[in-house]
Amino acid sequence: MNSARCFTHMPGPKPLPILGNSWRFALGKKPWRTSALDITLWTLRALAGDGGAAKVAKLFGHPDLVFPFCADETAQIYRKEDGMPHRAVAPCLKHYKQELRKDFFGNEPGLIGVHGEPWSKFRSKVSKELVAPEAARAAIPVLDAVTNDFIKRMETLVDSDRELPDDFLTELYKWALESVGAWALGTRLGCLNDDDVEAKEIIRCIHGFFHSVPSLELSAPLWRLYATTAYKTYVEALDTFRAICLKRLTDKGVCATIAKKSGTKVATILALDLLLVGVDTTAAAAASTMYMLATNVRAQERLQTELDTFLPSNRTLTCKDLDKLPYLRACVKETLRIKPVILGNGRCIQTDAVISGYKVPKGSHVVFPHYIMSNDEKYFPSPQKYVPERWLRDNDVKQELSCCPVSRLDKKEVIGCRYGGTQRISEQTLHRYNVSWNYCELTYSVTPTYVPNEPLKFKLVPRNENVI
Repeated sequence: MNSARCFTHMPGPKPLPILGNSWRFALGKKPWRTSALDITLWTLRALAGDGGAAKVAKLFGHPDLVFPFCADETAQIYRKEDGMPHRAVAPCLKHYKQELRKDFFGNEPGLIGVHGEPWSKFRSKVSKELVAPEAARAAIPVLDAVTNDFIKRMETLVDSDRELPDDFLTELYKWALESVGAWALGTRLGCLNDDDVEAKEIIRCIHGFFHSVPSLELSAPLWRLYATTAYKTYVEALDTFRAICLKRLTDKGVCATIAKKSGTKVATILALDLLLVGVDTTAAAAASTMYMLATNVRAQERLQTELDTFLPSNRTLTCKDLDKLPYLRACVKETLRIKPVILGNGRCIQTDAVISGYKVPKGSHVVFPHYIMSNDEKYFPSPQKYVPERWLRDNDVKQELSCCPVSRLDKKEVIGCRYGGTQRISEQTLHRYNVSWNYCELTYSVTPTYVPNEPLKFKLVPRNENVI
């Protein structure tokens, strides 16, 4: 600490007097648009230099942000955590749970928008059921049924050229919401039905919620001064989701078990959190996986060979079946490396620390920009290439090692990646169709998940006319 450089000398955009750096996001010019945070991260990476760190200081309503562009630095910060990590608190969600709807949430804050002891206490009430092996096994048939229904729906959506419609991303949101609801609440929400009024209301609210988050959580917090349009949309959506969770909670699903143990309120709050973090991330991961496979014929053909060899075609899928599909898992992991659903993760450090040679004061928010590191030549040779073989064990890859270098990072599961549903939709689609992409390269925006901008007009050609 004594030999570390002063925090004020850490590179980063220079704040203005009074306005700080918030004006950059408020004006929304390149590279500081909230929808273009991927470009912002590359800009900060250039300022930090190889393996260094950059900061964005003096933000209204936020602590100083520190971005270490080094895997070793990230690992050290994680290792110093205690049993109650301090994550970044989403101010608007905290306001909703602890102030606006305090009469409902009370002392049960949930898992999102909270940290420390309250988070630990709530987690202790739900974690056993969430991670239990039997819960995972029970989820497979449920997800299988939802995905089968969605595949049938996809066939009705294709046009005369066998291309999916402009709003296919919305369809993926419907599938993801139906999947999360079926698993968590033990009931079908009806999102795949065109004539379900409540399902349409759910979709409307989920779009409103996710598109309002960037302006509320990343831009100047004007909602603290008056009820902005985004704030009203945000609150309406959360109220709707909460009502759905209360109304649709059944005696099935993972939340039903928790309700018996800890009460309906705890189960409802957990269901709400699962909807908030599960739907957009799952849909985004599925969209990107389909795109990567559609634009990489070699990987698509190898995956189809694996599916043809090991996947049952006349019975319900089981966990043991999934264990036989390592290349499918590798395809999803490689997609999430190149196009992660969230560009970074973060921690609020509880003591003064030295990061990349600089003294970083207690209370600073350290953002781990894994989108940058997972696309860095330093950690992944030829990072722009889609090579699922990176994630296979050495004895599974053999011949590919000479032409497809394996990442030098640890090949453990990426914590927090929700790719169970993504595996299922990818497997079902590639088992039935050859998927192709006949347009320019997709561009992406932050909404706050990392999603494609252009219509997802995938072309689906049946591999066997009898499979539909």
